[in-house]
Amino acid sequence: MSASPKLRSAKRDADRWFREQGLPTFVPLRRWFTDLPRRVAPLIAWVAVIGYLFQDGIEVAVDIAQDASAGEATFITVVVVILLLLSIGLAWTAYLVVRAVLRRLPIVAGTVVALAVIVGCVALMLMNDYWVHPDATVGPVLRVLLVIGLCVLVTGMGGGALISWAARLAVRNASAIGHMASIALPVILMLVVFSLFSTEVWQMASALHWSSIALIALVVAGLAGIVVLGVGASEIDDDAQTPTAEQRAALLVGTPAEHHPAASAPRRPLRAPQRINILLAMTVAQLVQALFFAALLAALLVVIGAIAIPAGVIGIWLGPGNDAQQFVVEQLQIAGVELPLTVNLLKATTLLAVIATLPFVFSAVSEARYRERFFDPIMADMRRAILVRDAVETVPSDRAA
Repeated sequence: MSASPKLRSAKRDADRWFREQGLPTFVPLRRWFTDLPRRVAPLIAWVAVIGYLFQDGIEVAVDIAQDASAGEATFITVVVVILLLLSIGLAWTAYLVVRAVLRRLPIVAGTVVALAVIVGCVALMLMNDYWVHPDATVGPVLRVLLVIGLCVLVTGMGGGALISWAARLAVRNASAIGHMASIALPVILMLVVFSLFSTEVWQMASALHWSSIALIALVVAGLAGIVVLGVGASEIDDDAQTPTAEQRAALLVGTPAEHHPAASAPRRPLRAPQRINILLAMTVAQLVQALFFAALLAALLVVIGAIAIPAGVIGIWLGPGNDAQQFVVEQLQIAGVELPLTVNLLKATTLLAVIATLPFVFSAVSEARYRERFFDPIMADMRRAILVRDAVETVPSDRAA
């Protein structure tokens, strides 16, 4: 006999909660693709809005700003930054609004509205593609179908919830910028600033292509991920970290297992997919923190470099190079407008920020005052998820009466 509506609702709430914690493998495989239209519509709305704004909207706005400012580079720089932030904000607003509306509607009405949103977004993407490529035949249709297929697949596997989780994680990390600036940044910045005035750093950074800098960032992220995985695995396996009854009750506040009759269920061993999911979620969370730290450090270095290192000095430091490697001071251009920054400065500051992020991650998982701010909250989230799973998995199967 099928489960009661109350039981099905409780399981849906638990599934949603696990996905929102970045843990889709805690949801039984048979429920991965349930209620798909309502779950995939916010992601498709996000893709449609971000695709339109970044493909056409920013370029049109920059052209208007260029005409209005008579080519004033500083004004256009400010306009570009504001437009980028607004575009990202509008895309996330569309995602959050669609998700909030669909969650408040009954299942049938929500499904109908979700399908209408999907059809509208598909129409928008098709019109935009054919507007940009008026001579195209079936290319835009195939591209849109591929995008929709990827969105459905990613959402079914928990990717839509992972995106939402990453967004909330980013907001939470943004609120920790003050801690980064007061605890971690001063020590690392003191060392990195001296490197910013080193000729060799500028020559090396200018000689590198952006793809090479990205590859260096991937290597640094890989090393940081290995460290976080090792520490996270030992923390999960540490039996001494088993919470007391009072700690368990505090951790379960605000979760689907808060008032669950099995909230004190004994801990069960994690299955391999669940263990991998937890370790990957911890790693992603720590790497997002590292990304915020790198962005903060790079922004400060750009400001310092733009003030203290004029383009003429960069040219002197770089020199002419040789036949194998030519050095050129390259001004930054966006939408054909030359900005008062050099590509050389951006490359040098990005390279220094990426490399300096590694000691930040090492400190975040090892030193007590860093752990308290940057690692322990992530670990607490994962322990909470394990406790909720132990409680939820004691509920009779949704195939049983």
